[in-house]
Amino acid sequence: MTKQIAATVDIAGKAQGVLPGATSSDPQTNFGNLLGGIMSGFMAIAAVMVLIYLLWGGIEWITSGGDKSKTEGARNKITNAITGLIVLAASTAIFMLMQSILEICILSFGGSC
Repeated sequence: MTKQIAATVDIAGKAQGVLPGATSSDPQTNFGNLLGGIMSGFMAIAAVMVLIYLLWGGIEWITSGGDKSKTEGARNKITNAITGLIVLAASTAIFMLMQSILEICILSFGGSC
């Protein structure tokens, strides 16, 4: 004899009645919150790393003393940092667009969801 469990999932992705006696502290209902926290953490760490790399390139540029190879290395660091910033911003924008289309909230900035 199999036991059937009735479940409904609303468009926001919140499961209701998944297991009899399921609470809000259930791991199944908090997976979205966990994923959102991990994504927000990675985005914040990536933004800080881009800023540090940009500052590192700027300091190398200032301290190069006109040396062509040092100036070129610093310029490459700055270019890579700006490229990383563009990739980070584009991935965040795509992620936020997908959230808007799917009407879910995983990654939020300042309670935007």
